[in-house]
Amino acid sequence: MLSLKGRLSWSLTFSLVLLLSLQWLVVSYAINKLSEDQLSKRLQHEGESLLASAKFNASNQLEIDPQRLSAIYQRPFSGHYYVVITGNQRLISRSLWDTDLNIKSLAKDEQKLLYSKGPEAQSLLIVATGYQKQGQAISIAVAENLGPLKASIEHFQLIYAAISLLGLIILLAIQRLIIQHSLLPLKIIQSDIAKLERGEANQITSKGPVEIAPLITELNHLLQTIQQKSKRSRESLGNLAHALKTKLTLLNQTAERSEIEVLPQIRESIYAATNSLDQIIERELKRARLMGDIRPMQQIDLKTEIAQLTHTLRMIYKTKIVNITWEVTEGTKFNGDGEDLLEILGNLLDNACKWCKRNVSLTVTGGDAPIFVIEDDGPGCPVHELNALTQRGFRADESVAGSGLGLAIVYDIANSYGANLSFSRSAALGGLRVEIRFTPRKLFS
Repeated sequence: MLSLKGRLSWSLTFSLVLLLSLQWLVVSYAINKLSEDQLSKRLQHEGESLLASAKFNASNQLEIDPQRLSAIYQRPFSGHYYVVITGNQRLISRSLWDTDLNIKSLAKDEQKLLYSKGPEAQSLLIVATGYQKQGQAISIAVAENLGPLKASIEHFQLIYAAISLLGLIILLAIQRLIIQHSLLPLKIIQSDIAKLERGEANQITSKGPVEIAPLITELNHLLQTIQQKSKRSRESLGNLAHALKTKLTLLNQTAERSEIEVLPQIRESIYAATNSLDQIIERELKRARLMGDIRPMQQIDLKTEIAQLTHTLRMIYKTKIVNITWEVTEGTKFNGDGEDLLEILGNLLDNACKWCKRNVSLTVTGGDAPIFVIEDDGPGCPVHELNALTQRGFRADESVAGSGLGLAIVYDIANSYGANLSFSRSAALGGLRVEIRFTPRKLFS
């Protein structure tokens, strides 16, 4: 998809190219037209000069005084020619040598502007006019080679095109600076959104241009609405959980009544069901607390968080004497909610500690796109059951206590970040290997 900057650049570039091309065409046409108009007027004056130098002798023959003619009409193929027609006479300039121009007699005051090929394939502009002198009709045609004029015009067009191209380059550079300056407020807004994503702000503080300000206002209003709805949802869920816990307490109290003592199996079934429901309620409450934060993206100190988590797990499994090793590559960052990360690593490491013989390993690499790998030396999981591990309620071993929700919750949280969760057998320790690959988060390209 073409960016706003790209669209503006291409649109303005096209407009400038079109404008300068039209300007070049108009100027070239105007120069060409003006030059030919000036040339035709000069040729008309030349014809009038010829008329003044022409006279009829006693034999009624037309003569032209050579002393009053320019020498250029005497030089062969000079590019300047004339033809004078009167009666049966046809006088041509010496410059035409042994050629002639296709000119016919014209009536008095009749004038024609002609383009014709002359000697040596010269392109001629001819001005032919009909006159009357001493009672006799005279047609005078004066021609000039357009080659030098066209060459001068083409030279001008080339210089003008070069200047226009240089001007276009300068205008494009100025245009680029203007666009960058105009889009600078959007960069500031982008920075504010990045702060919002990292959890450093809860509103977009920049107002931006007048055209963008209403959008920012609506976004801030939307963020505030989401925050309020999230808060109400958490409160409602908390109230529901409190009500359910109250009923579970009553159900446990009912199980403790003397009438149930004679039915120990029913009492144990009630206790098991209420304990399971209590675990589910606690997990969902925790998930609600995680979802309630509208500033989920924060940069987490991975080493500190993992050190605290592994210390807690060592205390929990101190009777098993679990050896938990971990390593975080320098420069690896996780931009997200800290409780989400603890929920993911807590479930995975707790699962590894539960099933391992003694060793559990955690490695974190990947820079801005972190990769978490958890391995243990336990029995692992059969290949045909790997894909089912994230299904809610699935338990690879029913003899071990648990609700079967841990990995499903990990999968949900990872999926919300666009991360890829995969299971395989650990080549290093021989047990289960869990890998979570996060993708770098980008607001704008």
